[in-house]
Amino acid sequence: MILERAEITAKPGQAGGLLGALREQGLALLQGVPGCHSARAGGGVETPDKVILLVEWESLAAHEAFKKMPEYAVLGGLFGPFAAGGAVEHFDMG
Repeated sequence: MILERAEITAKPGQAGGLLGALREQGLALLQGVPGCHSARAGGGVETPDKVILLVEWESLAAHEAFKKMPEYAVLGGLFGPFAAGGAVEHFDMG
């Protein structure tokens, strides 16, 4: 199992919109992708302009396959208007 940790920095005043877009549409989209076991998102406590997206993938290959699917562009379109930047890391959960 691979855990994807995406930390997204929102544009000023846009963290609520980013989190809302992920929770209202993005998580369901991800959970429908083959190889995705779970997806959840949360807002920063100490840093309110940050949002974290945690996705459990069957494998890194499953995540890479998702990046080639039309749904990947849809997900980017959901949070793209709210995001200023971010970083993604993957962890092997055994």
